[in-house]
Amino acid sequence: MELPGSTYLYTLATLSVTFAGFCAIVIVLRQTAGKELSGWHLVLTRLYIEAGFWAAAFCMLPPLLALCGLSHPLVWRTSSAVIALVIIVYGATYPKRRRLIVTEAAPPRRWLVIVVGSTLVIVSLLGNVIGVSYEPGIAPVAVAASWTLACGAAIFIAALVSFWERPGAS
Repeated sequence: MELPGSTYLYTLATLSVTFAGFCAIVIVLRQTAGKELSGWHLVLTRLYIEAGFWAAAFCMLPPLLALCGLSHPLVWRTSSAVIALVIIVYGATYPKRRRLIVTEAAPPRRWLVIVVGSTLVIVSLLGNVIGVSYEPGIAPVAVAASWTLACGAAIFIAALVSFWERPGAS
């Protein structure tokens, strides 16, 4: 029996991988135009591609678990726990991974919205894990995958103009 909402997950997974591929094409076009990738551009590039692939992975986890024979509530609980763990670890290690590439810290206006939104997503995922306020279901998983892709897309759009500037250009 197919999971409820699996069509949404498959569609979002396709969109997420397409986004990651599109970002890779933009990067290649930038380099073809003779523009180097600065450390900051490399950070952005990694964010775009990672967001696309994490969103796709989040979408494909529940159908994989269902194929392994888990009951629907257990699929949603397990998926929620894994996704929450990934988001927490990714967020906690991001500043260190960023500092390995660029020395300046991200301004609060850039990361505060993502931290607040991600915290809300994590709380809903953990609610799904323990079944507080509602039966475990697709909603928190779909929101987490959508949020992950939306973060990558928003950063892509916000940085698109600067992506075509030469490093160090004002």
